[in-house]
Amino acid sequence: MDDIRVKVEHTAIVREEGGNARAILRELEQMLSTLLEKGEESSVDLGSLPLTDADYELLNEALGEGEVTAEVETLGLTHVRESGIPGVWFVTHLNEDEEVMAQFIEVTYSPEILSAPIEEVKEGLDGLRARLFATERGR
Repeated sequence: MDDIRVKVEHTAIVREEGGNARAILRELEQMLSTLLEKGEESSVDLGSLPLTDADYELLNEALGEGEVTAEVETLGLTHVRESGIPGVWFVTHLNEDEEVMAQFIEVTYSPEILSAPIEEVKEGLDGLRARLFATERGR
């Protein structure tokens, strides 16, 4: 028995090195597969998880930067950032004091907050028609 080597790792060290981030990345892999196979969108609520700074660093490093960023102003500011993995988005909701209220990684072709509601598109069509009518009348 004296010849058997045992290595003990503390879970706190694993977490500090991004252990939870690795689990999230595996989950994102499955979510992307489901999006492609079934068209089902999903998300990870980062605020509900015990993430360390190392977890956030690993997530940002592994997912990288995409080409799209957007800010949406509704009941506070929302930052939307595409990761370097198409279909994976960082969405952060802030309150009026710019404090983080919610933070998600969304797996979707386009985050819902960037989609125009049907009612607004209908209003836009009416507005465009009114402008066209005014332009034609002005000739």
